Amino acid sequence: MIKSAWKKTMLLVVAALMVASPLSAAKKAKKGNPFKNEVKEKDPKTKKVYDFKNMEVIIGDWWTDPDHTPSTKEEEDRFAFRDWINSTYNVRVKQMAVSGWGSNPQFVSNFCITGGDENYVFIIDGRSANTGVKANLFYDLSKIKSVNYKDASKYDQGCVQKLVKGDSFYAFNWGKPEPKNGMFFNKRILEENGLDPELPYDLQAQGKWTWETFEDICKKVQKDTDNDGVVDVYAMSSFNSEFSYAALDSNGGSIIGRDKNGKYFNNAGSENSMEAWNWIQRMFATYQLPQPEGANWDYFYTAFMNGETCFLADQEYNAQPNGRFSSMADNWGFVCFPLGPHGDGVYKTLHDTNMCVIPSCYDAETAEKIAKAVDLWITPHPDYRGEDSWKEGYYGGFRDPRAVDETLELMAKTPNPRFDTLISGLSQGDMVWGITGGYQTPAEAYEAAKNVWQGLIDDCNR
Repeated sequence: MIKSAWKKTMLLVVAALMVASPLSAAKKAKKGNPFKNEVKEKDPKTKKVYDFKNMEVIIGDWWTDPDHTPSTKEEEDRFAFRDWINSTYNVRVKQMAVSGWGSNPQFVSNFCITGGDENYVFIIDGRSANTGVKANLFYDLSKIKSVNYKDASKYDQGCVQKLVKGDSFYAFNWGKPEPKNGMFFNKRILEENGLDPELPYDLQAQGKWTWETFEDICKKVQKDTDNDGVVDVYAMSSFNSEFSYAALDSNGGSIIGRDKNGKYFNNAGSENSMEAWNWIQRMFATYQLPQPEGANWDYFYTAFMNGETCFLADQEYNAQPNGRFSSMADNWGFVCFPLGPHGDGVYKTLHDTNMCVIPSCYDAETAEKIAKAVDLWITPHPDYRGEDSWKEGYYGGFRDPRAVDETLELMAKTPNPRFDTLISGLSQGDMVWGITGGYQTPAEAYEAAKNVWQGLIDDCNR
């Protein structure tokens, strides 16, 4: 009886397992393929799903660790979807550092001239841009038939229009324009001085975040604590170059402009630019924490992170998850740069996104495959295709959602192109350093730099 009962029990267990196994397998399969409903793109020539025959494509930059572990859910999801794309289309697209920042222009130039076995898309900046176009180092993307680079929902149109020659264009980037220059502020310092810690956000929302209101706050937070006539607590410790670029832009000025014919010109001495330069010099002389003796060049970061100053003008990337400000004790916010008196009244950022180029050493078939492989790889994850989905990657880096929903929203809507970085050899420091350091007037700095700059501009325009 006992043996019979045991057999009966085992038969019931086996039967249960037989029923459960298909269900578990189905559940596992569903979990293992979350993109089963994703439409697979077909090659219009073969009418079959694209198959790149295990081709490897490297998006080469100077900063990406190929073994980087995702730090946010959005990043984790993006990595998983790109793995699915690589598997689905039998391709191996990856982004990784292939050079250092300093060696990038030479590395790119050498490969574009000599070629090699690798299939590269290079990420470049202004040091390689126009010189590369003039030397025919980059593939003319207008010849790519399988990719629609004019699709604004997928490609950054500001970047697509950055390197243009007649009907040809040579650069692209994907997604929304990267937020750049803005103003970080310390909420504790505002509150301790009787100000609402949300004040910069509120002024920005009302269209009243201006040079004037910014300086009013600087006056209130800057202190001579022992009444000896010497400032003990400074209002700001800003990155002098980033403050200058943003201030020029906020007042309708710039270092370099580009006319309707695509020709560059020196705009640093225009009326709006000179008004900005003079304001920059006064702000640095009055409110900027001087560099302490023996301190590193980036002392201003340390001062802001230690809660010694209220404002820091710099780029958004400082707020990345696990970035520079992630361990800062004080709470902080981020707004656009304040509006100048003669700007267009629009809160924005300077558009200076790095450019992606395909080397011209490839034949048409290879270039087409590289371009299409990357086009598929950058397809957004199905859960992040909504109008505001681009914000998901930013929330984790900021201390409050207003920085993303208000400030970055404004920056994404109106990126203003920056052209000075496209003039090879031009040193913005020729004017910035003397003006912010107080050892040249803006007029003196402009006169000292203009002839050298004009030669570089002329060479670029040829």
